[in-house]
Amino acid sequence: MESFRRVTEGSGLVLHAPAALRLDAGALQAEYAALDAALPEGERGHFGAGSGSGWTSVPLFDGRDPCPAAAFMPSVGALLAARTEWPVRRAHLLRQPPGGSLAWHYDNQALHRAETRLLIPIHQPPGAVTLIGHESAAYPEGQCWTGDFCFPHQVENPAARERIVLVVDVLSVPPVAALFPPVLSAELALRERLASEAVGLLLSSRARSAA
Repeated sequence: MESFRRVTEGSGLVLHAPAALRLDAGALQAEYAALDAALPEGERGHFGAGSGSGWTSVPLFDGRDPCPAAAFMPSVGALLAARTEWPVRRAHLLRQPPGGSLAWHYDNQALHRAETRLLIPIHQPPGAVTLIGHESAAYPEGQCWTGDFCFPHQVENPAARERIVLVVDVLSVPPVAALFPPVLSAELALRERLASEAVGLLLSSRARSAA
C-alpha cells in the first residue's frame, strides 16, 4: 500500500459515510436512460484527465438554474426543490467508462470545508469503488453519501459497464452536515494534519515518478 494511504491507518477517522437520504434508484435509472438516448455528444463535457480520459460530465444545474439536460431528470429537480436549505453550487452526472480509473488526487471538499460533494450512484457496477486513504467504499444505487475528499482518493470501475453517479456540490451548511454521522467531521485538528501529510506524500510520489 502506498505511503500516502497508510497515513490514515489506525487513526480512527471516518473518511466516508452514507447520508440519511435515499432516492428511488429505479426512477433515476429510467430518467438517465432517456437522457442518454437523447442528449447530443456536444452537451457532454469531459471530466478528469481531459477528453481522452473516457469520463464525461453532463451538467444538470448551475446553482439552482436548470441546464438543458435537467428536463430529463425530474427526480433531481424534485430533490433540489425539496431541499431549499441547501446552497447548491452545481449538479451534474459523472459517467465513468468500463474499466475506467480516476487516479489518486485530492480536492478541497469535505463537511468541515466550505463545500461538500454529495454523490448518489445511479448505476453502480459490481466492484466499482472509491478509495479514500486506506479505506474503500461502494454504496448502493440511490444512496447519498460523501467523503473527506481532502485526503487522496481514487475512483475505480473494473466492471464491463459504465458507472453513473449524480453529483451535487453544496456549501457545507448545518442542514447538510446533519444528514451524516457527526464522526465524519470529528477530530478536525487530526483530520487536517493527516490530510496535509497524506497530500505531501502523494505529491512526493508523483515527483519521483516524473523524475
